[in-house]
Amino acid sequence: MGEFDSFMKLLKGNIADWSLETFLNFMKWSIENSRDGLFKLPALKGYYKNVQDFSAIYVFTTRDKTLEATARFIDGAMTVEPFAAKEWDLKIVFKDASAFWRFLISGGDKIVDALLDNDVQVYGNLNYLYKFGFLVKDIISQRLGINLAHV
Repeated sequence: MGEFDSFMKLLKGNIADWSLETFLNFMKWSIENSRDGLFKLPALKGYYKNVQDFSAIYVFTTRDKTLEATARFIDGAMTVEPFAAKEWDLKIVFKDASAFWRFLISGGDKIVDALLDNDVQVYGNLNYLYKFGFLVKDIISQRLGINLAHV
């Protein structure tokens, strides 16, 4: 088993145990390491193009504020902060940490179900929600080949 295969086995086995901040930092690392000549994992090549010419601030928090993080996308770069920024383009409030993962690995109609079930509250431009969903699905499902339904 090669280094990439070992990494993928570790990633697939543990992704659901990651914290929100860990996951956001993985996204940040993926963006930084997906440029030509810099990519560490061939599957990530070009991932940065998804956020090129894109700027937005995402705030993630649980209702009881035990989990908070901010993701800032600024023209092809991403930063992660371990607190909820006061200004944002999209704020997502999760019922609890497990609701974050259910929401993250859902897609399509299940996003609407999460909203209707009050597991998630979304404030701001919903286009940013779908952009983030695309970024997650692209990196996890498409590029790394992890079937999120089985995580």
